[in-house]
Amino acid sequence: MMATKVLQRIGAAILITLGVGHLILSIIFKGPKMLDWVTQGLWAAVPLKVGTQPSIEALQNAAVFWASIGSFAIPSILLGVLQWTLAGRGITPGSWLGWAVTVWFALLTLLLVPSPGILGVIAGILFLIATRQARPT
Repeated sequence: MMATKVLQRIGAAILITLGVGHLILSIIFKGPKMLDWVTQGLWAAVPLKVGTQPSIEALQNAAVFWASIGSFAIPSILLGVLQWTLAGRGITPGSWLGWAVTVWFALLTLLLVPSPGILGVIAGILFLIATRQARPT
């Protein structure tokens, strides 16, 4: 049981670190553009004008949005915190979670080269191992 908890917590820490790191880098590199959202209104992040050709500024805003708070970072942090909490309570989710995290990050890693997404694959594999160890024999 202890090894299962440790595996879950290591995987959770990886997901939290990836998410927080991504947000920090987004703020460092795109922070001034995010601050523009405050002055322009939060709807400026991804304008919802249908049928019009988006301006360069609108495309830049959308790119910043999808690279920051619209990215995988926040779901990754939330999933890591959930997994950390479940491990603390002695609960191991089903293998579907490990597979979902593994496939999700494998796709991210393949599509966004170079990327630290391989660490998310490792987290997913740790979740799968923890699930297998938690099964009654």
